[in-house]
Amino acid sequence: MAAANLPESEHPAPGLPPVTPPSGKFIAQLFLVPGAIVLIAVLLLLLFRSLVGGGFTADQFLKQLDNPTPDIRWRGASDLAQVLKRPESQALKADATFALDLAERLDQALKDMREEEDNLFKQSANLPEKERQRKWVKLRPQRDYVLFLAQALAEFPMAAAAPALADMALREKSPNLKGNALCRRGAVWALGNLGAVLRDFSKLSAEQKERAVAVLIAEQSGSGARAAAASTALFYLDKTRLTEAQIKSVTHVDDVLARCARSDDRYLRAQVALACNFWDGPQIEPTLLLLARDDGHGELIRIQEDE
Repeated sequence: MAAANLPESEHPAPGLPPVTPPSGKFIAQLFLVPGAIVLIAVLLLLLFRSLVGGGFTADQFLKQLDNPTPDIRWRGASDLAQVLKRPESQALKADATFALDLAERLDQALKDMREEEDNLFKQSANLPEKERQRKWVKLRPQRDYVLFLAQALAEFPMAAAAPALADMALREKSPNLKGNALCRRGAVWALGNLGAVLRDFSKLSAEQKERAVAVLIAEQSGSGARAAAASTALFYLDKTRLTEAQIKSVTHVDDVLARCARSDDRYLRAQVALACNFWDGPQIEPTLLLLARDDGHGELIRIQEDE
């Protein structure tokens, strides 16, 4: 009766459903359920990151790197390079024995890669240049493995990797021109990052510092590449622990950068200028002055992703 008395313009349109306010159940479905799903996903992600960052030990990584399957070694080096960038990996980065173990594996990986380069060069010596370039692509997994190890070692607040990185950075002649250019650039980048990370040694606990220095002192008294890596690491932490003869035999990063500053690769020289900001030494200032007068000589070696 009331609806019959309404003006014609105020009658509800025929066929439209009645408008009712949303129920509490509908609001929960619209907002609370998606929010709960997002919250669960975030918690699972944080749990995964915690397991990856804190669950892996040095021994587990070394087992991966020593695996005879190349893909497992490559994945282990890739994971390690990522894990060491995280704050929760401080215990791994404070492990001087682990740093020396990785430096040994980087040194061996460089030798293996160069042996493969020489063998491949001999096999493809009579092939056209384009075909030879295709052959070099086979070395990309091994080169990536070397570069991942270099990146990982650049995250340690001790310069155990400096001798191997210097070997990479200073190698001028190689049958694989572009692959060698990538390795040299990667090594100089790693040296620059290493110089910045060395400052984090002061952030370690007193116990971690004492343990690291004790390991380096014990290792540097030996012989071979491992002893050289330990001596260099100790030099940049506390050179008073070394004799004058030992100091002369360590890898001086400022000298390495000075030699790289004379490369014909323009991109490499630009990286040297950046890396010099994180190191001290008698060669740093002359190197920066030399690069400040750089006339752009040489060439810029361009490398595609699939090379």
